Amino acid sequence: MVAAAVATAAVFACQPHPGLGSIALRRLGALHIIDLATCRDRITHPPNQREVRFGPGGRVLLARFEGPRVSPHGTWKAEVRATGKGKTAKETIWLRARRGGRAHAVFSEPEYYKTIGPGETPGPIMLVGWSGDDRWLFFSIDPGGSGSMADDGLTLRVVSVHGGRVSRIARMLLYRDYLSWCGGHLVLTGGNDGIATNGKRLLIADPPNWRPRPLVAAPERVWGSLTCAPNGRSLVAQSQRESTNATFFATKWALWQVGLDGSQTRLTTPRRGFADESPRFSRNGRTLVFVRSRKGIGRLFGLRGRQLFGPVLSLGYNLGFYGHKDWWLNAEWSAGR
Repeated sequence: MVAAAVATAAVFACQPHPGLGSIALRRLGALHIIDLATCRDRITHPPNQREVRFGPGGRVLLARFEGPRVSPHGTWKAEVRATGKGKTAKETIWLRARRGGRAHAVFSEPEYYKTIGPGETPGPIMLVGWSGDDRWLFFSIDPGGSGSMADDGLTLRVVSVHGGRVSRIARMLLYRDYLSWCGGHLVLTGGNDGIATNGKRLLIADPPNWRPRPLVAAPERVWGSLTCAPNGRSLVAQSQRESTNATFFATKWALWQVGLDGSQTRLTTPRRGFADESPRFSRNGRTLVFVRSRKGIGRLFGLRGRQLFGPVLSLGYNLGFYGHKDWWLNAEWSAGR
């Protein structure tokens, strides 16, 4: 057992930390379930389309990937249906209650157009996510299906599950870790331009009007990945001074705790050449884990209160995209919310 733990530690640069649960990590087609208390590694080879989740007692569950289609409490399932041809072509968002009931349409978008952009021209519907109370669906429209326009940010929109008026909230890069439902509010990293460190502001918007407003007054700094605390009164986000440097590894992210009243507390100060990214809370809110990276190589660290610990586990290499990296895209934490 000790030899197995040592061998795993050598492969993953793992240091045992009791009380942190397990990490599920996809690497080269294999799924590694690593017990962070012992660094023991269990390897499986599930189908790539299966989503990894942790159930009660740390049991690993493999579910069909649903993405943003199912609401957080499982009340609704959304799908986009295409109908018509030529001038009658359109896409429609349909919702169905998962406990029965007929599907109903909440929004339609024409799919006939002669030009693509600039501005809000028609295009495919992209489902983005849900409000935490299952009452609102967030989505966007990619003009003409132009991937290059999406790379520089699209307009986040929202509609009630009962249909009606659609609100345009803000332009943003539609990364899943750039928005969070926090204490009945939507908090997001807004701003266009594909460079993660240029022009990104921390915004907050509330139903039913969804008018975005700045959460913090810090014009010299930009914001990135964020996560809401379980108590819904604050969040942790990565932040740094604004920069137009498009080099993928030129970032200088540090972590900040931000209250919904706009208060700010710096949590980490990485050394020169390092960046602190992808924060995530435990379900009880007592532990925050994040990835400290250098030139694309990431290692898992943690905070309990203001006490830093780690490195816990090597997560390998992540190229990212113009300064943004989602380290949880191919990983899951059993203790995470």
